[in-house]
Amino acid sequence: MKSYKVPRLQEELRKLLNITLTTKIQDPSLAWVTITDVVLSKDLKYAKLYFSHYNNPASHESVKEQLIKTSGYFKKQIAGAHIMRTIPELSFYYDDTEDRAAKVETLLANLKDKYGDEDYDEDFDEDFDWDEDYEDEDDDFFDLDEDEDIFDDIIDTDEDN
Repeated sequence: MKSYKVPRLQEELRKLLNITLTTKIQDPSLAWVTITDVVLSKDLKYAKLYFSHYNNPASHESVKEQLIKTSGYFKKQIAGAHIMRTIPELSFYYDDTEDRAAKVETLLANLKDKYGDEDYDEDFDEDFDWDEDYEDEDDDFFDLDEDEDIFDDIIDTDEDN
């Protein structure tokens, strides 16, 4: 049976820490800082806190240092909330999801500019019959509905390698 205790605690901690950051800490260097994810260890003694800062011009390291300095206040807030018996050790990590998403968007925009939409055949989807039999690499025809065990064999051999 799956335990829902740890994911529920992680979500509650994330909410509590974000409320603390936005309403109780008046440090301008932590403006626009958000805790994006909390990962608790199985024994609940350690917590990895992932943060991002969208409109804050400070570097990731300076924000991380400020968060480390305020970790005592975060622990006090966790203790005051009475959601955990032991207070975990907090460690902070920058969440680079937004940076990676921006890079992917830039790459996709460059591809669109380079190749444009003229290469896309709009009639392909209409002309292609998705229910027909398909041809594999050996030019053998097979029916997807009848030969499902072929896919199981392919998946089993890929996992073995």
